[in-house]
Amino acid sequence: GIATGNRLPLYVRSFFQTLLFTLGSFVQNWAWSVVIVGLSVYLICALGLRYVHIETDLIKLWVSEGGRLDDELHFLQRVQRNYEYDIVREKRSADFENSNIRKSIVSIKANGRKNVKSVDTNLDNAFDSRFQVIIQTPVAKGINALTKESLLKHVQIMEEIANFQVEMYGENWTLADICFKPPSPKLSHGPFADIVTKLLDRLIPCIWITPIDCFWEGSKPLGPSPPLILGPDVHAFINSLPKGNITWKNLDPSAVLKEVSTLFDLGTIFDLFERAGIGAAYLDRWCIDPLDPECPSTAPNAFDHCLAFRKFQAWNMAMPKNKQIVLEEEAIPVYKLESEDAALQILDEIFGKKRRKREMEISTVKPSIKNHTEDESSDYYAYEDDDDYDISHNATKNNEEIAEKEQCLRYGKSFLKWLNANEHRWSEFLTLEEMPEYPDYGKIMTGGCRGFARNTMVWPEDLIVGGVKRENHKLISAEAFQSIFLVASGSDVFSRYKEEKSNLKPNLNINIWNPYYASQIVSAWQRNFTQYIYEHRWNTEFVYAGWSQLNWDGWWFAVNSSVGLSILGVFLVTYASISGLGISSYMGIHFNAATTQVIFFLH
Repeated sequence: GIATGNRLPLYVRSFFQTLLFTLGSFVQNWAWSVVIVGLSVYLICALGLRYVHIETDLIKLWVSEGGRLDDELHFLQRVQRNYEYDIVREKRSADFENSNIRKSIVSIKANGRKNVKSVDTNLDNAFDSRFQVIIQTPVAKGINALTKESLLKHVQIMEEIANFQVEMYGENWTLADICFKPPSPKLSHGPFADIVTKLLDRLIPCIWITPIDCFWEGSKPLGPSPPLILGPDVHAFINSLPKGNITWKNLDPSAVLKEVSTLFDLGTIFDLFERAGIGAAYLDRWCIDPLDPECPSTAPNAFDHCLAFRKFQAWNMAMPKNKQIVLEEEAIPVYKLESEDAALQILDEIFGKKRRKREMEISTVKPSIKNHTEDESSDYYAYEDDDDYDISHNATKNNEEIAEKEQCLRYGKSFLKWLNANEHRWSEFLTLEEMPEYPDYGKIMTGGCRGFARNTMVWPEDLIVGGVKRENHKLISAEAFQSIFLVASGSDVFSRYKEEKSNLKPNLNINIWNPYYASQIVSAWQRNFTQYIYEHRWNTEFVYAGWSQLNWDGWWFAVNSSVGLSILGVFLVTYASISGLGISSYMGIHFNAATTQVIFFLH
């Protein structure tokens, strides 16, 4: 019969069918010519990859131009341009006035500014917008990431990143050497200025934007690495310093500065620390795992494991021998309190002299008092001998306390491991108040976290935690953690080590050190770090890809198709994609991570 309805789609389909039939017939008649010409065109286009430019700047990839964030990021450059423009105008107007009154031209010092170059122009290039981002997701969809295990895993990967190093130009370079960190405060000239500056250079950490900053464990990646070691005289004079290795895990900066400020004039350092809100740093934050042997006693959920160990011993000894729990004995740590740096040895010597002087004064004053009182009366009662009586009276008690401390040091770590693995047995020897207290992770992380400088380093919640669910405005679950750290520019790394620093890089040859070497170190570290993350044992991207494309035929692997045409088709599609990227390079289009790692899989 006669067809009715809309005829336009019918005509269009007929036209395209005729066109495709003609094209197919032409290709069939001139098959080899079409293949050769097509591959030649692909090759010409692919040659454009010589001009490829891969954009690695995270800000340029994700921040829209002209927005508020873009204005904030370029605030410093804009201020410097305005500053330079004002200086130039000032100088021109001064030159014009001087020329009118026919006086010799003199240099203008506006507001005490001698030169435009006196401004620290390296501040805007300090980190050069180089971000490294780590995103951690659970092993399966729907699993809550706000757990002890997930957070501790994030702490572990951050520690691995902090210790990752590359060897170049005779030195090992870690993140602490190339990261962006706050500059050391400028100290007034004095006998201790150089020493304190070196100490601050070692202690000032990298800037991490990470969710673990909500907890004490956020101090673990900060170092310094290797730990700072001061001499025994310094520890004897400054009681607030931790014994042994000094890191952010056990350092209370405010307490140390308060004590040192009574001995020396620290200038503005104390005020800077106070305004930044450093306080006790990480020592007053919750521990993710209160059973961590290093969890400080000042933490809100600090666990007195020595008290628990005494109770455990009494409970364990009351059990039959065949049921008693045997813990592994560890050697008691012995701290080597010798300064490894010349500057620190000078500091140790200064404190040592003061300590020896104080001891000499005490030793000379004490006999004079005794002789004076003995001359007054032969029946004088030596009250100072009461100290000896008290010591002998409490000798047994002190010996017991020392023995208990030694037992806690020998078996403490093994006992904490046992507690971690046997939570169901805590109630057999501990009361509810004596049990370890785990924090409410969601409550603590609600609203974001703060870095070691609480007043200035504020990390928004949506920057460090993703896929959140709430209940009464409180986080109850999350799907991902994100940590960001800033890598310094090559010029900043060059300026750090352009002066010889034997305490930091003793093998670095300052005579050949230049900005190019510094930029090569930064690039090499980033490149090796990226490869390390791709090959990390927790990175399951390749496992997902392999399993999704896997097919089983009995006990052997098999593919869905063994036809050569499909393999050739994949080759042609890949070749076409590469040629398309070449055309983009000819046009000056910059590539990004999605260009090189996503497009091919989509095809």
